[in-house]
Amino acid sequence: AQRNEHIRTDLNGIIENIMADFDLLVTEKKAVITTGALPVINANPVQMNQLFYNLIGNALKFSKEHTAPEISITSRILTPEEVLKYPSLDSGSDHCVITVSDNGIGFEQQYAEAIFNIFQQLHPRNLYAGTGTGLAICKKIVASHQGEIFADGKKDERASFHVILPFRKLA
Repeated sequence: AQRNEHIRTDLNGIIENIMADFDLLVTEKKAVITTGALPVINANPVQMNQLFYNLIGNALKFSKEHTAPEISITSRILTPEEVLKYPSLDSGSDHCVITVSDNGIGFEQQYAEAIFNIFQQLHPRNLYAGTGTGLAICKKIVASHQGEIFADGKKDERASFHVILPFRKLA
């Protein structure tokens, strides 16, 4: 696929490839990752890979010490009423929300929007490697797919990232 080309993209395959990339880290941290059935959407596969690679990578990175990471990736279709809550979404399209949740160090809900800003890091650099660009890139990718991304969390308990993307119901 070209850099900005949107084609039929099976998110299950994307997640499988990412899991293979993180295989060593998953084994090392004894992480348990559960994935529900994900949709096939019209998207740029390279960017979808980058998006979910960042989200799953963060879930693994920001895990609690002495606690095996538990990460779940689920998906559901939004109701038309839910779609209307987000003025940026095209209310004429079907949308799914894909949620990546973990039991890691979490964050305080007041920072739920700030974490998507470039170079905004809530945690000391010496503890967690990274450039501070991952979530900003995620936001950009989701926006280029006419979607929404938001987070909710609880400090020292959990973080959940919700990605809303348009898709076509297959007849």
